[in-house]
Amino acid sequence: MKNFRFRILEIDLSSRKITTLEIAPSWSRDFIGGRGLGIRMLWERQPRGLDPLSPQTEFYILTGPLTGIVPGGAHSCMVFKSPLSGQTIGYSLTGGQWGTELRCAGYDGIVIRGAAERPVWLLITENNVEFRDATSLWGCTTRETELALKNEIKDPYARVLCIGPAGEKQVRFASVQQEFFRAAGRCGSGCVWGSKRLKAIVVRGRRHLVTGNEEEVFKIRRDIETRLITSRLNHRRAYELARWGSTVSLRAHAEKGRLSISNYREGTWEKIDRIDGLKYELHFRAKSRSCFSCPLGCMQLGVIRGGPFDGKIVCPDFDSTATIGPNCQVDDLGSIVYLSRWADEQGLDATSLGNITGFVMECYEKGILTLSDLEGIDLRWGNVSAILALWKKIVAREGIGDLLAGGVKRAAAAIGGGAVELAMQVKGVEFPGFTPQGDPERALQYAVSDRGPCHHYGGTINEQNHRAWADSLTACSWHRRLVPPEMYLRLLKAVTGWEIDSEEWDITAERILLLARVYNLREGIVPLRDDVLPGRVHHEPLTRGRKAGSVYQLEQFLADRNDWYQKRGCDARGIPKPGHLDNIGLSFTVPVIKEMLQKYENQVI
Repeated sequence: MKNFRFRILEIDLSSRKITTLEIAPSWSRDFIGGRGLGIRMLWERQPRGLDPLSPQTEFYILTGPLTGIVPGGAHSCMVFKSPLSGQTIGYSLTGGQWGTELRCAGYDGIVIRGAAERPVWLLITENNVEFRDATSLWGCTTRETELALKNEIKDPYARVLCIGPAGEKQVRFASVQQEFFRAAGRCGSGCVWGSKRLKAIVVRGRRHLVTGNEEEVFKIRRDIETRLITSRLNHRRAYELARWGSTVSLRAHAEKGRLSISNYREGTWEKIDRIDGLKYELHFRAKSRSCFSCPLGCMQLGVIRGGPFDGKIVCPDFDSTATIGPNCQVDDLGSIVYLSRWADEQGLDATSLGNITGFVMECYEKGILTLSDLEGIDLRWGNVSAILALWKKIVAREGIGDLLAGGVKRAAAAIGGGAVELAMQVKGVEFPGFTPQGDPERALQYAVSDRGPCHHYGGTINEQNHRAWADSLTACSWHRRLVPPEMYLRLLKAVTGWEIDSEEWDITAERILLLARVYNLREGIVPLRDDVLPGRVHHEPLTRGRKAGSVYQLEQFLADRNDWYQKRGCDARGIPKPGHLDNIGLSFTVPVIKEMLQKYENQVI
């Protein structure tokens, strides 16, 4: 147990060379796994300034020491340089079953580098990796790809990660998908796969997981499982997730005045009762599904009954239904959940897609884009057929779609004429499903988050720390309200032998978070220029609901940002202080900080 280390496959798609990497114990002990370990590897192994879509870039798919062991701890974290921002770290998680299957095949992660001459997919089993031709799959949807690969290897229990046509065309917000509806959506993971001509990775494993002190592991695991099961009855949020899934939050956030409406102009919608989780349960829901070994079952499978998409199987979540639905004023629930499914099939981040669509709709409403610019697509608010027509152009990278495939920041800059003011993004990454004018805590995390705006980053210091740990253990971040850190630390000790207390929990989280910040600085991010919000958040008050009149005053934002900088050990410019980096085990990053400070002194920045 004292020598716990990750066993990682290194796969070069250019040379087809396969090696096995064992991560140094100090790296895994200091950065845990998943998101934390991926950031450490990206810093060390990828040269400064490398194009995110260069064949030399590396893409990491990592599990954590508790993957497949802790109930619901089944996530896989993908870490890469973001093609959407072009400068920042990108990371995205997907739950389901794939990560556990990889560990049962004998590996804790995969490094992908190079680019194949023609499309390929990978088959990974115990002690074996095969390159297989994916030419016939190029152009297939993610659903078609997964079904075809399981049929080819004649194993319905194999687990499949794959991209759709959007990734193949290198749409910058393309996703990597699994199990039809589970997406590693944010930051453009699928775009990187497309640049490498990697269509899919299929895994089948039958090994037992390494559990260290087995008796203690099973005892703690049972305690956590019991806590999760009982929470379905005695914890409101757990009950809501188990019964309705995350889409039930649509109504709650609308009532609080922070749901994305009409390209983030409003936070409350009078039509919310038409699309909330209660209506989904009444009309569409069929059954719940879970990630591996999770007793909650927050994924709500359903079947559309009636309307133009009758009979389609769907599985919506909060962010996709928020940005595709209210943000675009689509008020038909069947259409919203079908559009979410369509995005998954094409391999698109539905969150970014809905954001970009709302942006185009507002540009059309205000005359910045004309019917001619949109090639005859009448993109009025709520027009579902027009939305689908636009999306098909994005996936094919045709006409206006080619422009939008680069993300909302690039598109707005190219369109001009006031479009930049309507682009709801930070660091080139689109807002998720929350309007931030009436929610300063959420707005601040949009600004300071290392991968761009994402409520998953966490609104408070404590939440940010907990989520960094969850993503590194690859435990479910939903469970942070239900399982205290002490239980995770006890289980981690039983698996690895690591003695980590609550104080070190916070230090480790800060080490992970600040390494990501320094990585971004190394790649060209300037905090006072880039940790900012669109002007709408500061200057356009909401007009409806309980938050009517709200804006996030610029003066208050600047004060809150400076306070966050101080609490995170940064100076007033958002640059981590060298002494603080030394204290938390990041002394190897100090030369980059000193270089940054020298540029300020010489007024280069």
